[in-house]
Amino acid sequence: MKKYIHFLVIMAAVLLNPADDCFAVKPDKEIRISWNSNWNTENLKISTNGDIEFNDNYTDIKSISDNGYLKISMVSFGMKRKLYVSSEDGRVVYRYFEGNKEVNFEPKGREWMKKVLPDVVRNSGLDLEKRVNKIYQKKGITGFLSELEQTDSDYYSSRMVEYLLKNNKLSKSELQSLLREFPYRINSDYELSQIYKKYNPVFLEDADVSAEFFHSLAELSSNYELSQVLSSVYKLNELTNENFTLFINAFDEISSDYEKSNLMKLALHDDKLTNEQLTVLLKEVEDLSSDYEKSQIIKSLLNADGLSEKNLNEIIELTRSLSSDYEMTQIIGSMIKRGLLNKSNLDEFNELIQEISSDYSYTQILNELVGYEALGTDRFDLLIKASDNISSSYELSKFYNYLLNQEDLTVEQQLKLISKAENISSNYELANFLIKASQKMDLENEKIRAALINATQEISSEYEYGKVMKAIYSRNKLK
Repeated sequence: MKKYIHFLVIMAAVLLNPADDCFAVKPDKEIRISWNSNWNTENLKISTNGDIEFNDNYTDIKSISDNGYLKISMVSFGMKRKLYVSSEDGRVVYRYFEGNKEVNFEPKGREWMKKVLPDVVRNSGLDLEKRVNKIYQKKGITGFLSELEQTDSDYYSSRMVEYLLKNNKLSKSELQSLLREFPYRINSDYELSQIYKKYNPVFLEDADVSAEFFHSLAELSSNYELSQVLSSVYKLNELTNENFTLFINAFDEISSDYEKSNLMKLALHDDKLTNEQLTVLLKEVEDLSSDYEKSQIIKSLLNADGLSEKNLNEIIELTRSLSSDYEMTQIIGSMIKRGLLNKSNLDEFNELIQEISSDYSYTQILNELVGYEALGTDRFDLLIKASDNISSSYELSKFYNYLLNQEDLTVEQQLKLISKAENISSNYELANFLIKASQKMDLENEKIRAALINATQEISSEYEYGKVMKAIYSRNKLK
């Protein structure tokens, strides 16, 4: 029967009104099945009540509890058949109908029952848990997989796998065989994910089975369901480095940056990743196409404790892949606030800030570094050199004024700052900076005074030039 039946719809466990004629007994549940066979639509209805015990090959019924019954109604090629099996005084009683006429059960009714009953049981969920256990105990994993292949309902196929794993301890080879078969027998991502979410710890106890498990996840086409499965995997297991790598590699099957990002945040949330696992995760973060999602992960990374120098350099390199100045500036600001920059990663950091195209954002970072003591005595020289990348006269003069207001500048540093003022191309901004410098610096120092006067030569406006010279000499007279 299986070879010519293709089931289309199954509706299970719904309460009914009393049926007609001799079946006018209120059923416990009803299952309706429709299929196409040889261009003809056929319909099957199964109603059950009570406990029913089948023989081993499900071609007959051994017993039915008091007041229990099984009713099977089929319409095929215009022919209507019914089978009603009940219990009377502990005996199983059969009644068979063709059309509206009751005919002897033997032999035609029994022949029809033997033909239809195995598929009725298989695709209605009748005796499902017991049947799964019987099949496995008698025929092993091979017999189970053969039965699974003949079951058309995703729902019941999923329950079969669940009952198998729930009630039996499968060997390594059996688990591998199961993983190679059952994901391809269940089309519903939802039903498939239910098994993966509930029983993934069973599959992750052995390295070879784990590899098979993660490989089989490719059968899930839904980003959401796959992300839910992977979330369950992370929450329910202490992943080895090997399993963590497989866990991360499974992200490649997810096209949604949002779902990937949520999984990465989950992995970072409890600070239990090893440095090796963190390196694996960082490589995956780089493949995110969304700057926003990528930056959210990087910010989460920065909050992790115990980052190694290698991890910090990896995070800096990862930040370079961002195209958004805003997101990059936010991340660099977090690095500075958390004190993650030091002399050992200074070269990598310098390369990072060169990626920022906005003068405003770039100057913001330099301002934050002015008071960053971890860079030591080289800090001022670093900032002065970095200022060469600011093209805006407004931003440049603002930054030089910020440096100028630092109380601990040496004479040598003041001279370097005056010398760098020539980078300010605006007469107005340059004049304003030199005026403030003349007010802030010690003009009794001949080198400083000479440097200020020399810097005025870069001012082409006589008006702005005059303002600066007036400021220098008026202050000198006051002295």
